[in-house]
Amino acid sequence: MATQALYRRYRSQTFDELVGQEHIVRTLRNAIVDGRIGHAYIFTGPRGVGKTTVARLLAKAVNCLAEPAERPCGSCSMCLSIADGSAVDVIEMDAASHTSVDDAREIIERVQFRPAIGRYKVYIIDEVHMLSTAAFNALLKTLEEPPNHAMFILATTEIHKVPATILSRCQRYTFNRHNVGDTVTHLREIAIQEGITLEEGAAEAIARAATGSMRDALSIFDQLMSYGGGAITLHQIQGLLGVTAAQEITALSEALLGADVGAALAVVARVSEQGADIRQFSRDIVNHLRLVMLVKADPQGTTLDVAESEADSIRSQAVRAQMGSLVAWLRRLSELDYELRTSPYGQLPLELAVVEAIAAPQAAASAPVALPPRTSSQPSPAPRIEPARQESARAAEPPRPAATAVPQPDPVPIVSPQPVVPAPRGAEERSDPAAPVLGERVPFVDVTDLSERWPAIVRDIRAKNRNLEALIKSGIHPFEVTDDTVTFKTDTDWLLAKVQERQNLLLIEQILERHTGKTYRIRSVAATQKREVTNAKREILRDTSNIPIVKAAMNVFDADVVGIETPEKED
Repeated sequence: MATQALYRRYRSQTFDELVGQEHIVRTLRNAIVDGRIGHAYIFTGPRGVGKTTVARLLAKAVNCLAEPAERPCGSCSMCLSIADGSAVDVIEMDAASHTSVDDAREIIERVQFRPAIGRYKVYIIDEVHMLSTAAFNALLKTLEEPPNHAMFILATTEIHKVPATILSRCQRYTFNRHNVGDTVTHLREIAIQEGITLEEGAAEAIARAATGSMRDALSIFDQLMSYGGGAITLHQIQGLLGVTAAQEITALSEALLGADVGAALAVVARVSEQGADIRQFSRDIVNHLRLVMLVKADPQGTTLDVAESEADSIRSQAVRAQMGSLVAWLRRLSELDYELRTSPYGQLPLELAVVEAIAAPQAAASAPVALPPRTSSQPSPAPRIEPARQESARAAEPPRPAATAVPQPDPVPIVSPQPVVPAPRGAEERSDPAAPVLGERVPFVDVTDLSERWPAIVRDIRAKNRNLEALIKSGIHPFEVTDDTVTFKTDTDWLLAKVQERQNLLLIEQILERHTGKTYRIRSVAATQKREVTNAKREILRDTSNIPIVKAAMNVFDADVVGIETPEKED
C-alpha cells in the first residue's frame, strides 16, 4: 500500500491547526459564531496556500455538532466523515475535469434535494476558472439564489478568468503566500514527529525553494525524507533541488559591496559546479539585494521574512551599501532571468552582469555628461553632472576668459550612425569615465541624422526592453527632429498608444539622452494622420477642378487634375 503524502497526512483538521491565513480564519470564525453564514464563497490565491483545506474546514464548521465557538471540533461524527471523504452532504468537484454545461446542470438538479445528515449540503468546486462559459451561465441563477440548505465554495488560482457575474454573487477571500518563518516552524514540527534530523539551515532552504507554497514545501520535504533517510543536510537539498546555500548568496552580495570582481566570479563558479539552478540563484540574489535596499531605506519599519542569521547579514550590508549602487545592481540583475533562459552559454550572462555591476555600477542609472558642440546661435543646454562628480568637474575646469565672441566651426556633415564631430576650440571634454564608449555625444542635426543613428539606438533599447524593441521594429519610425523634440510616426493607432505609455517614453528618452547628451521630449503621430493631409490635398484638387478655365481644359483634353505645381520664379 502506498504511503500517504505528508501534505495529506498533516492537513489541518481545525482552524487552530491551520498555518497562516489568520485574517481569513478570524473572519470565518466570527461569521460562524454570529450565525452570518454566506451561501457562496470564492477563495483565491497561489497554489498550495490552503484554499481547499479552508473550504473543508468551513464545510465541517457549518455541519459540526459542537458549540458554535468550538466549530469545527474535528472529533464529532460529521467532522470525521468530512475528513475521511465519506460525508454524502459535502460534494467536491474538480472543475478542470468537469468543465461542460452538463456537469453544471447535474449540480443544479442535485442541489434541490435536502442534505441527508448535516445542516448544509456543501459544494466545493476547485479550479473553478476552468468551467466553460455555458457552465458558468447555467450556475449563475442557482449561485445567486440557492436553497437555504445549500452552500457553494469556489476555489481558483486565476481569479481574473472568473466572470464578474459570478464574483459579484460570492464573498471573496484572498489567500496569501506563507512566509518563510511559518513554513520553517511547520517543517521542524513535522520533522520531530517523523523522527527526522534537519541540519542547520535545511528548513530555511526548503522554505525558500517552496516560494510560499506550504504544499510544495511538504512535497519537497517528503522527497528529501526518501533521499536522505533519517537526516536531511544542506548538501542533499542542493543536489536534489539545485538550490543555493544562503552563504553563497551572502558571499556574492559581499563581493558586490567590496567591488571584488574575482571573489564575485568565484562565487558564480562554485554555484555552477554545485549543479545549482543559475536562474534560481539569480532570483535569490535579486531578492537578497531587494531586502538590503528596503532596510537601507527604512531600517526600523522593514520586516525581514528570513532566517535570523540571514537577517543579521542583510542589516549589516544595508549600513555599508550605497542606495544608488543597490538600484543599479537590481536593475541589471533583474534582467537576467530571460537572458539565462535563452543563452547557450550557461552562467556567462550572470558573470557579465556581475562584472558590469562592479566595474560600472552607475552606467545603467546615469546619463552621459559630455558637452555637445554648439551648432547654432542658441546656447546649448548645460550638461547634467552627477553630484558626486561636481566638485572634481569644477576643479578640472580651466579659468574662464572674459566674455568675448568665440568663432564657432561650421557643422560637420553626419555620414555614419555614430558620427565623430570635432569639438569647438577651447572646449573641455567632460565625459563620464564610467559610461560605455559611444563616440562623441552630439544632438541630432535633423531627421536624417536620427535615421542614420537609429539602428544603434534600437540596439540599446533591445538591451533594456525586448518588447519595446519588437514594437519599434513592427512599425515605429523617426519622423521629425526639432531643437528639443523628437517625433516618431507609427503605422497603426495601436502602436501609437503603446509608444505613448509612460515607461516606454521614459526609456526612449533615456537612450536618446545617452546617445546625444541632450534631453529630448518625445512626440508620436499615427499614420492615420497622414490620411488627413491626403484628404486636404484631395479637397484642393476638387476645388481646382471647378475653376472654369481648368474645367474647360479638362473637357478639351479629356484629362483629370492630378497635382498642383507652383511655378518657379525667374532670376
